[in-house]
Amino acid sequence: MTFYSFCLLLFAFTWNTSAYAYGPNQRAQKKGDIILGGLFPIHFGVAAKHQDLKSRPESVECIRYNFRGFRWLQAMIFAIEEINNSPTLLPNMTLGYSIFDTCNTVSKALEATLSFVAQNKIDSLNLDEFCNCSEHIPSTIAVVGATGSGISTAVANLLGLFYIPQVSYASSSRLLSNRNEYKSFLRTIPNDEHQATAMADIVEYFRWNWVGTIAADDNYGRPGIEKFREETEERNICIDFSELIAQYLPEDQIQQVVKVIENSTAKVIVVFSSGPDLEPLIKEIVTRNITGRIWLASEAWASSSLIAMPEFFHVMGGTIGFALKAGQIPGFRNFLRKVNPRKSVNNGFIKEFWEETFNCYLADGNKNYPGSASFQKSREEGTGVGNGTSAFRAPCTGHENITSVETPYMDYTHLRISYNVYLAVYSIAHALQDIYTCTPGKGLFTNGSCADIKKVEAWQVLKHLRHLNFTNNMGEQVDFDESGGLIGNYSIINWHLSPEDGSIVFEEVGHYNVYAKKGERLFINENKILWSGFSKEVPFSNCSKDCPPGRRKGILEGTATCCFECVECTDGEISDETGVLRQTPIYLSTLHKQRKKTNETLQEVRSSTAAHAFKVAAKATLRRSNVSRKSLDPILIHQQ
Repeated sequence: MTFYSFCLLLFAFTWNTSAYAYGPNQRAQKKGDIILGGLFPIHFGVAAKHQDLKSRPESVECIRYNFRGFRWLQAMIFAIEEINNSPTLLPNMTLGYSIFDTCNTVSKALEATLSFVAQNKIDSLNLDEFCNCSEHIPSTIAVVGATGSGISTAVANLLGLFYIPQVSYASSSRLLSNRNEYKSFLRTIPNDEHQATAMADIVEYFRWNWVGTIAADDNYGRPGIEKFREETEERNICIDFSELIAQYLPEDQIQQVVKVIENSTAKVIVVFSSGPDLEPLIKEIVTRNITGRIWLASEAWASSSLIAMPEFFHVMGGTIGFALKAGQIPGFRNFLRKVNPRKSVNNGFIKEFWEETFNCYLADGNKNYPGSASFQKSREEGTGVGNGTSAFRAPCTGHENITSVETPYMDYTHLRISYNVYLAVYSIAHALQDIYTCTPGKGLFTNGSCADIKKVEAWQVLKHLRHLNFTNNMGEQVDFDESGGLIGNYSIINWHLSPEDGSIVFEEVGHYNVYAKKGERLFINENKILWSGFSKEVPFSNCSKDCPPGRRKGILEGTATCCFECVECTDGEISDETGVLRQTPIYLSTLHKQRKKTNETLQEVRSSTAAHAFKVAAKATLRRSNVSRKSLDPILIHQQ
């Protein structure tokens, strides 16, 4: 095979792994001297499709538009444009991007990752002189993403083979801290080690000892809930049930989990899951109207637009959740407002965003035309935000006002994941800046050598990311720890119902400081918390109530240690405190009091004897020294 043929083969592979799976409206792409890859969940899932293999398999269709996912993508583009306009950061260089939709699935994420890897390997073979290609396409030197830990795990396994750095903005599984397994993975979000501990601290704070747990059956949910279980064992907290869920869990299994929740006496339910994985379960719980539970939410769903819906509030109201620390991105709000399908030629995702926002269609080969099967399906599932009453969408003008419609896209109140995306891009840019300004002899490579910024390779960027240290726009130091993560604090939020428009708002009711001493990390303002049913009283979630005076705890065989029965004290025994485990015999109590009184009397006698002996000795000393008694009387009085 000639080099020319080999070149064509490689480029064909690159094209097939991107163009075939992703059309022009399914990616955002812009040329540059250096290319950053991006992975974002622009959709919540994919449509179920049976491939009979009688013809070439078709790419799956992504469904249910994710407005927040699009905002996160916009944060990456905004950061890149801001860096390109900076006179000090990477001057005379242009960052480009190649961003794909993961559709919140591993398969779509890997399709995109293959295109990153393929182009990277073409560059490493230095085939330009043989290929005689009309235009050189720079390789992807780093990838921003993905969102879910399960997806990032799959992507990290592939990128790690080629040491292409991956900086995730939302994957918090503690499994990803394993540097030996995930060689090129870093993240701008804390791992779940601290979050699971914080959850146990909250349960302990409210004196609950009887809870249920639910976890997504993936690399985010399982390790998170396992860490929580470890923490509960140290605090004498018992777990009544522990269930696993998934986005595509069969209906009968969902029914089984709901039945367990309904029959359990545990009123507090701790959930480590993402919004898409939890949504099917919550919908069924809402249908059955199972109320009176307190949901303790991990950050992945604590503010999820799929769960925090007004029609779910009678079930989910009062939820206590964790939220990442919010950041500030000056100028980002105006950038979001300026989005327009007629002007944004580099962002193919804007077309569908516009159609979903204004419930209209752009007439340029739109497969989701009015009356089409995919359009009708999206209408039934409620993926748009329009009036939902018409069977057909009107044409878009392209001049609609983005601020006239309320969507999660324009929710600028708390930039958490968006800020993490912004920070991920800047981390890569500062690593490149360190390469750009490197002084020969002081570099990170052999004999202090420096990488060539014009021919920089992914593994060299990874090396600099591991040694990164810079100050962000909020004045905070940014440097990745040994496991490739950033240590951060959490806000504690409580779900309230807005009296103005009936939407769910996330009231900050406390915080968790991982830097503080143990026992001082958690702060909660109980006065601001609104529990399920609009109650201000802390709910009860214990296996048994404390025994009143006159009764004692009786062990129930075959049950958890948190469960007991209260039994009458027998004759000759007393229990004069609430929650006493064992009865106290009366004669032992009386004997204890007698011994205490005797000890006090003996102490008085000893003190009196010692004082008398001191006086006698002092008088003898005075006689021997011929010192006047009068002059030393004050000393004796003072000593007594």
